[in-house]
Amino acid sequence: MRLRTLFHPITVFILSLLALGMSLFLYIHWYLKAASAFNAFVEKYGLQTDQILEGKTWVVILTLSILVGIILFGILIIFLYYQKVIALYKQQQNFINGFTHELKTPVASLKLYLDTFKKHELSREAQIKYLNYMLADVERLSGNVGRILNLAKIEDKRHLGEFHKMNVYDFLKEILDSNAHMFPSDKVQLEEPTYPEGLNLPIITAPFEIMLLNLIQNGLTYNDSPRPFVSIKFESHKHDLVIKISDNGIGISKNERKKIFKKFYQIGNAAKGNGLGLFLVMQIVKLHGGKIWIEEGIDGKGSVFVLVFPRRISE
Repeated sequence: MRLRTLFHPITVFILSLLALGMSLFLYIHWYLKAASAFNAFVEKYGLQTDQILEGKTWVVILTLSILVGIILFGILIIFLYYQKVIALYKQQQNFINGFTHELKTPVASLKLYLDTFKKHELSREAQIKYLNYMLADVERLSGNVGRILNLAKIEDKRHLGEFHKMNVYDFLKEILDSNAHMFPSDKVQLEEPTYPEGLNLPIITAPFEIMLLNLIQNGLTYNDSPRPFVSIKFESHKHDLVIKISDNGIGISKNERKKIFKKFYQIGNAAKGNGLGLFLVMQIVKLHGGKIWIEEGIDGKGSVFVLVFPRRISE
């Protein structure tokens, strides 16, 4: 254990800095001592010496100090880069573990249902029940694969579609109606806007739908309330449209609110997702020229995702 601590990157980095600093100190000390001894020797025997010698001494010291400073800066950059690589590696491992679980669970479930169909004679009612379960598993698999593909498109800046000016309230209402089996009205409430005519916004429909569904699903998934609930409301301003998606879930602490949008980032070791959902949301918000942040819910319960979109997208 002590050996592992000794060779830890932070320990090695600190020891390297101390060794380099001590080397610089000793070099300057010994150089000045040697120069002093040389000057004493010259004075003792009355020898001719170049008057620039003293100036050269300080030039050499200054040059060496600059070089050592550059070395120190280089070591610091390498250390920071190494730490980022380690953090990214850990995030990727968490993603692989989480995503493997997300794929393995519905596959195992589908296999079980298919084995049941193969080995048993089932009534039509039982068949319909199991087929619905299988369809839900297929949708889950499709959603995970879709997130990966959409993320790749957005990161590679591939063509995702054209901007179309749409009424965002009507657009979201249509999405919720078509996904009523996933988001029943007792769990997701879409508040009637005060000024419905001011909700037009230029959007790319496919990614915008993915963004909204991700946020709503998160509010219901990360929720330990007996009755999970998500509320969506719109605020129309002169130059911007604001969408607030609130939930009564577990909430997100202040120090996690900015980190949560990073790629592969998950809160805790037992996270339910794969660390891509909110990163994908952030990329889609940026694609539409908007901003997103998280606020604390009412009475300190749950979270409020605030999305602000400009009514005009700069070219």
